[in-house]
Amino acid sequence: MESGRPLLQTGKKVSLGILLEADVPFLFRVINDPDVHRYLSNPGRMMYEHEELEWVRTLGQKEQDSRHFAIVENGSGEIVGVVGVREINFSNGSGILGYFLSKEYWGKGYSTEAVALAVEFCFGTLNMRKLVSAVFEPNTASMKVLIKNGFKECGRYHKHSFVRGHGFVDDVLFEKFNEEHAP
Repeated sequence: MESGRPLLQTGKKVSLGILLEADVPFLFRVINDPDVHRYLSNPGRMMYEHEELEWVRTLGQKEQDSRHFAIVENGSGEIVGVVGVREINFSNGSGILGYFLSKEYWGKGYSTEAVALAVEFCFGTLNMRKLVSAVFEPNTASMKVLIKNGFKECGRYHKHSFVRGHGFVDDVLFEKFNEEHAP
């Protein structure tokens, strides 16, 4: 465990922990990595370090409608990515899942486990009914992460988003229901 970081969910490879101000240089570097950035929800936007610091500092004030976690590698205790749920609607029991991982950790099962831990938190701790996520069509690795975690494709926005190197692509929509509240 990284010194001073409370962990909320623990898996075999990664754990979910509180985001710290000390994580800002990591966030700034990874979010602005062109290979990571092009698959984020707003791929054309440049991110600035002061924005990342402000985002981390205000997370506790925004807890009513979002939860974001550091993805922490268990062996080193280092942050390797972020997973979160935004636009939580407690009346409907729903929210939007998103995540990113530093590219040196791609292909190691970290995202799959982090998403599983986030789903467990949302369904177990927050008693949510449903999670949704959207993935740009060329991001097949992220689609596999969702499918491995029981998400089902439920629709598409055709040729909806511009992704560098791919042009306009479909936004592929996924959903997962809490089995306790399945329709």
